[in-house]
Amino acid sequence: MSEIKDILGIVVADKDGIIKSVSRSNGSLPSSLIGVKWYDAFSIPVKEVHVVEERSPEVFRLRESGEKLSVFSSYDEDGSVLEYHILVEENCEGDSYTQSLNKVSCLGEIAPGIAHEINNPLAYVSGWLQMFHVETQDTDPKKKTYETLISEFARIATLSNSLLEFTRQTPMPKTTFDINQVVEEVITMIGYTMKNENIEIIETLTLSDIVVYGDSNRLKQVFINLMQNARAAMQDGGNIYISTNNFQNNSILIQLRDSGCGMSKDQLGKAFCQSYTTKVNGKGSGLGLSVSKSIINEFGGTIDLDSNIDEGTVASIILPKCSWDEHVSNVNK
Repeated sequence: MSEIKDILGIVVADKDGIIKSVSRSNGSLPSSLIGVKWYDAFSIPVKEVHVVEERSPEVFRLRESGEKLSVFSSYDEDGSVLEYHILVEENCEGDSYTQSLNKVSCLGEIAPGIAHEINNPLAYVSGWLQMFHVETQDTDPKKKTYETLISEFARIATLSNSLLEFTRQTPMPKTTFDINQVVEEVITMIGYTMKNENIEIIETLTLSDIVVYGDSNRLKQVFINLMQNARAAMQDGGNIYISTNNFQNNSILIQLRDSGCGMSKDQLGKAFCQSYTTKVNGKGSGLGLSVSKSIINEFGGTIDLDSNIDEGTVASIILPKCSWDEHVSNVNK
C-alpha cells in the first residue's frame, strides 16, 4: 500500500471527463490541468478508457514517468457516470515496472512449453474419461463425476491455450483450409460436454466451398472461446446457433448466436479488453475474447459482438476468402 508521500494528488473530472479540480500533496500536479480532459492530460489514448464499476478502479501506468493512475467512477441512481476521481501516485518502486515488462517477455518464451506439457496429458486423460463416461450407466454415481472432470479438463485446456495465444511472439505456419471442417471439428470436440449440460448446438453451414488462409488451430481456438462463453451464459441450458455463409467483397461471414443471459451495453463495451470477464471469480481469465480478437486480426478479418440483456449474444466474424483453386494448389504442394 502506498504511503502518503507517494501520492502526487487527486484529480476530479466531470461526467464528460473534463478536470474540474486538482488536489496536490506536493505541488507536482499543475492547476493548468483544470479544463482539460483527464485522459488527454496524462496522454492516455481515449480508446483505452472504459467506464469501470464503482470501487473497482481502472489502473494505468504511464510509460514515460512511471506514474500510476487509479481511476474511480461514481454514478447516479440511473447508472450514469457522475464524475471521475483519479488518484495519481509517483513511481515509488524504481525499476519495478520495467522488471514487470521483462517478466511478461520471459513468460512469452516459456508459455509454449508450459501449454504443451499441460495440453498433451489433458488430451490423453480426457479421451479416456469420455470413453468411461459413455460406458457408464446413467444410474451409476460415477457418471456425474466423469461429467464434472471432463468439463474441468476442457476449462483448463482453454485457459492454457489462451495463455499461449496471449504471449505468442512468433507467427504460426499458415495454409489454406475449409472453414466448415474446422467448425465440425470444434463441435465434435465439445459437443458432448454441451449436450450433457442441456445445450444444443445447431449448425447451418453453407454448402459451397469456403476456404481461408491462416492457422486453422488458432481459428479453432476462437470458436472454442466463443462457445465456452455461450455455455457460461446459459446456466440452465439453451441453444447455440452457428452458421457460415459467403459474404460481400469476396469474404466469409461466420456467426455464433446463443440464447443466454446477454450483456449490458457497458459489458459489451469492455468485452474485448484484456482481463475483463463477466464470469464469477475464478471461473474466467478474461483473456478469451481479447485473444480471439487478436487472432481474427491476424487473418485480416473482424469480429464484433451484439448483445442485449435476456436476449442472448451474437458474435459475427468476417474473414477474407480464398479461391478453391488456391486451396487445391496449396494442398498439392
